[in-house]
Amino acid sequence: MASTGTGVITEQQRQQYVDEGYFILERAIPDEHLEILRESCDYLIDLMHAEMDRQGTDHIHISHRGKRYHIAKQYDQPPRLSEYVFSELMAEVCRATIGDTAYLFYDQYVVKAAEKGIKFSWHQDSGYLGFPHTPYVTVWAAVDDMTLENGTAYVMPYSTIGIRSLVEHIRNPETGDKVGYFGKEPGVPAVVPAGSLVVFSSLTFHRSGANTTDRMRRAYVTQYSPELIYKANSEELMHLGVPFLANGERLRQN
Repeated sequence: MASTGTGVITEQQRQQYVDEGYFILERAIPDEHLEILRESCDYLIDLMHAEMDRQGTDHIHISHRGKRYHIAKQYDQPPRLSEYVFSELMAEVCRATIGDTAYLFYDQYVVKAAEKGIKFSWHQDSGYLGFPHTPYVTVWAAVDDMTLENGTAYVMPYSTIGIRSLVEHIRNPETGDKVGYFGKEPGVPAVVPAGSLVVFSSLTFHRSGANTTDRMRRAYVTQYSPELIYKANSEELMHLGVPFLANGERLRQN
């Protein structure tokens, strides 16, 4: 089977991204980087708790203390997290999906606490922007082994849902989630070992289940865009716009 770059991503997977909106790489993250992801998660949860204490609340945006954490745009806070974010592995993912120009658009930890982590509804990542833009790529990293029981991610192939463009999303007032699909298709679960990647377009519908186990379930998400994304009718950047690739070459090593 033909491959590209360092051979981590095959031509078949590149084509699956085009045709179905996603592909999965099992055990792709080096052990050293996986340990960095775990240590960084602990670091950022401690910071989130401190901020909740400061505000006198147990709920910030869509993070709920002891239940679910979404800690965003903090890639430069833990001591070594940027080593993973701007790694050659991420560069290869970008080249295979969005091309030779890439910017770090967004990053976040998605954590479901033991026996309390609540589910996350069907949505497109682009649905959280809510305005037309060039699609970007989401790289969902399994920091722990992922199972049906601990609330792994599910992706919806383009051929199943018949949608590959931005649709209107509705916000759930109870959880803060945005929801873009209310049908009964189950999607494809990512039952994968720690260190695996689920790579999908910002137009691909995905969701996750509740964590019913006695252990925390952690994932780390990075998103890379082929161009800078600005807020609607504005010259202000939407989220991040950190240069990563130019002409296929990494501009940052860490």
